[in-house]
Amino acid sequence: MTLTMTTAQDHTTAGDRPAVADRTTIGAHLALPLFHTLCGTLAGHPYLKVVVDRAENTWHLLDAAVHPFHVDYIATRVLGMELAELDACLDAFNASVYADPERRFLLGVLSLHTDMGAGTAGAGAGTGRHLPTGRRARPFLVLETTEADTMSGPMLEEFYTFVRHRLDSRLPLLLKPANHGQEHALAAISDVRVPRILSHQLFGSRTRTPLNPGEAVGRLRHFRTAREYEEYAAGAGPLGGSDIVAMPCLPDDVPRVAGFINTAPTTPLSHTNVLASGWGIPNAIIRDLDQLIEAEDLAGAWVRYEVQDDNITLVRLPQAPAPLLQAPGSALSPTLAQASAALTQASAPGTSDRRPAAPRIRLEPPLLHADIPALPLHQLRRTDRNRYGTKAANLGELHHVLAAGGEHIPAGEPDRSGQAPDHTLDLTAYYGRPRPPRADLYAHLTARLTARLTARPGLSDLPALPALPDLPDLPGLPDLSEGVRKAQLRAAARDFVRATVTAPDGMALPFALQHRFLTSSPAIQQGISDLKAALERETVDTIDPLCRRLQHLIQHAAPMPDDVARAITAAAHALPAGPSGTPGRLVVRSSSNAEDLPGFSAAGVYDSVTAVHGTDELLAAVRRVWASLLSPRSVRLRHQAGISPDDTYMGVIIQRYQPADLGGVLVTCNPTRRADFRNVYLNCSSGSPENVVDGTALPLQYLYNTVEGGGRTVALGSSAEDLPAATRERLADLALTGRLLQSHFSGTTPTDNSDAERNTNMDADSDSDSDVDADVDRPLDIEWLMTDQGDFHLVQIRPYAAR
Repeated sequence: MTLTMTTAQDHTTAGDRPAVADRTTIGAHLALPLFHTLCGTLAGHPYLKVVVDRAENTWHLLDAAVHPFHVDYIATRVLGMELAELDACLDAFNASVYADPERRFLLGVLSLHTDMGAGTAGAGAGTGRHLPTGRRARPFLVLETTEADTMSGPMLEEFYTFVRHRLDSRLPLLLKPANHGQEHALAAISDVRVPRILSHQLFGSRTRTPLNPGEAVGRLRHFRTAREYEEYAAGAGPLGGSDIVAMPCLPDDVPRVAGFINTAPTTPLSHTNVLASGWGIPNAIIRDLDQLIEAEDLAGAWVRYEVQDDNITLVRLPQAPAPLLQAPGSALSPTLAQASAALTQASAPGTSDRRPAAPRIRLEPPLLHADIPALPLHQLRRTDRNRYGTKAANLGELHHVLAAGGEHIPAGEPDRSGQAPDHTLDLTAYYGRPRPPRADLYAHLTARLTARLTARPGLSDLPALPALPDLPDLPGLPDLSEGVRKAQLRAAARDFVRATVTAPDGMALPFALQHRFLTSSPAIQQGISDLKAALERETVDTIDPLCRRLQHLIQHAAPMPDDVARAITAAAHALPAGPSGTPGRLVVRSSSNAEDLPGFSAAGVYDSVTAVHGTDELLAAVRRVWASLLSPRSVRLRHQAGISPDDTYMGVIIQRYQPADLGGVLVTCNPTRRADFRNVYLNCSSGSPENVVDGTALPLQYLYNTVEGGGRTVALGSSAEDLPAATRERLADLALTGRLLQSHFSGTTPTDNSDAERNTNMDADSDSDSDVDADVDRPLDIEWLMTDQGDFHLVQIRPYAAR
């Protein structure tokens, strides 16, 4: 749990609140009875908001039912302000209570936890020697500030000591640093004077964690091991749309079902969790499911399953429900209460899966002209996605964004890729969106960029940022227009991104090459016709064997036309030389037009090959990538989403292998709390990003605040210790870069266009702002790696699965 700073959209006027008695207490000694009288619940734990008034040497214990936010209380009840006055100066007021070194007030929360003995807390974490231990469960309190609070070490000690002296001496109290900066500030202070606990120690192994909100009614299928899951699928048949699958680590090839339950720790950014988000199905970690199953007799039972941001419910139903009025994997059309009321006698076998088909997802018509060439990634733009696939097109667009290469190139002068840098590019749009009462967050972005420039001496050659305390009002600067200042901020944001990350070189093979290969084989053509017929007839038993036969033909049996093989090998030879000047190891990645779509992410569905040497392995890898488009799982998932086989094609990206010291994924949102517009969620582990998304290792997990600043460690995963402070600082640069890229990739996403003639334009700079669906709040999913030189390399950029 971490306290979040107040925003105007968070607080309400007094007239909007119901009239209730205010039990807020000033100056009282705090024991558990008073705590329970005043507390609310956050992230499943009771918590109490506290305000220390240093000027009056007293503290205020806020009634959670009346005062949702510290700053509202301080402004209206202590300082006598109206909420409208607070709205008018909210950022300045926040700075006065969260960042001013001479601040009058110290703000925080006390959360209540339970020690279960043997040094463990009720949150499930190993929590260190400061916790009480023993056979009996004992309560303890944790004190923390907001995530963006900049308290110094001495101020944190003062805060802890003030609270400790006014707290029941029988209650242990620990201080939890709210961010990496506070961890560093406390390093010089004895943990005897200030006993402490880190966030990942308290919550890293919590028993229950929401991953994706949603609700479903289905039959609980619990598998203790992957072997049990495989044996069930082989014997009882594939799982269906009315099943809720529970197991320690869900496999990437899990079919579309009603809900997921992870019985072991995982990350929200694994392939299966991204799929759950894209499908809109409930997903959570429930580590005590074995005990729940035994206590509630849930094995194989019909259950109501609901995941909310702060709550998870799993309730046994007395009998099977009537056929559910929903598409496979979608949220229930009726409410859970209505679904419960609609329970009838047990349905006949299979009736629970009879649901209306999902709405058809329309793809842009793929362009398959024989003269469409293989091209370097840097020559592509997003409008090329119907020739080369979305991954290749997005990487081409990234090259366009980074075209200046960190150098100051005059407008109109081409850079080393042959493109002219786009000086109209706006990477600040996310911060320009009004978030009432703020007209924009430009001042916050200026502060973040300034802080990052200060922290990175290597960026000292970039131009200084203009002061932007209040863009709508420009006191004292009559000669500098608002437009000029915003242009300077846009230029600084572009320079920062271009100095922080690079885009991969590579060659993109068009759909046309795959099309020429497929049409050259009568056996493949007949197999595709048979598969389409089986899909139309819904003859489930024949679909998987037909898919496997087609995959065998594509990978091994069907001869590859000479001109197709020559085009592939020529593309590989056109790659820039590796560090040693020799061809070396290649990576062959998928790039389909049937992925990264609203409602269909295809995370982990298609194959990529990361260790390719020589021509024979290259051709075999391309065949494997092409064949993954016709795997049983990918065909079934697309069919459930209403995607026609006739519209689906696979492009291929060929790249030099790039060794990585660290690799990972970031999403430009908080995936478990989407209303949080401040934070970026970042996962990483040693080696390549695949180690994070395929579940082979539990990654380090971080949240970085890209508005007020600050980062914090959420979980250590499989790592024995956290990353060095300097590396975490570099990750802060990456997090801010991801947020800035979101302004471009989410704010100017080309929409589907039925005019195929427009899409035949091969001009790399032909992207049109008239063909956009602007929503800068749509998050991105970015795979990245960090080289042994500490440079960040982005290997994939796409929309994060919507829900």
